[in-house]
Amino acid sequence: MTTLLKIQILSVLATVITNLIAIITFTTDYWTIIVYDLVKLHSYTKWMVMEEANNSNIYIINNTNETPILPGNNFPLSNIVFGFEDNLVLFKTHKGIFRQCNYLTDDMRSYLSIPKCRTLKIAHNRYSDVVHGMINPGREFMRLHNIVASCAILIILLLVVCTLVGIIVGILNSEVLATMTVGIIYLISTMFSLFIVTIMFTILRGERKQSHCLALEILTDPLCSSRTIELSYSFIFGCVLVVFSFITSVLWLSLQEKQRKFAQH
Repeated sequence: MTTLLKIQILSVLATVITNLIAIITFTTDYWTIIVYDLVKLHSYTKWMVMEEANNSNIYIINNTNETPILPGNNFPLSNIVFGFEDNLVLFKTHKGIFRQCNYLTDDMRSYLSIPKCRTLKIAHNRYSDVVHGMINPGREFMRLHNIVASCAILIILLLVVCTLVGIIVGILNSEVLATMTVGIIYLISTMFSLFIVTIMFTILRGERKQSHCLALEILTDPLCSSRTIELSYSFIFGCVLVVFSFITSVLWLSLQEKQRKFAQH
């Protein structure tokens, strides 16, 4: 009886932790971070908007006379926006499963009329939404994003259902079949979580390639070479979710085995 109670407590605790990790993983937009190198971009930039970190002063610098526009060291900058021809605007962004957001302050976004986030979608033309500085993925990667979004929604639904079934039916009513079902569902959740991490890493590797950047026909070769895409904490939480989903599955399946033996005595 004591062993059964311990496994029940561990199963519930693991379930709560796994669900919290899943919420953080799928509701945060920090799977990747996209940054641009000022030194590489400055000679191609038509104008820049910079915001001072200390007092939020906004500075506008034109580069029409081909004068270098590297900022001085007399004040720290919190944000820099690069402006190019054809209304192309580039700035630091972070991307999740469902949308892409920027690091700009409210004052900077209000000044440039730029939204904080936008939903990932396929562009209707090469300049669709580029004024927001958050370039749409190519069609092949957009399909992968849609698969990842579908898997994430399915995982959330599975976790909500199996949590209710596991606690109410499996533990409180000691139904062995319900407990076993929860363990299997968490095993399925592990599989889909692994799919998501693998696909998002595939997207990252593809978007890092120079050929993919040029295929979008939005950034030229110098602009593509100035871009850096890095992994962020949502991706790490995704990897942790795979591990905890598997651990939770093992605990629930162990619990059903203990319940079965306890019922036979």
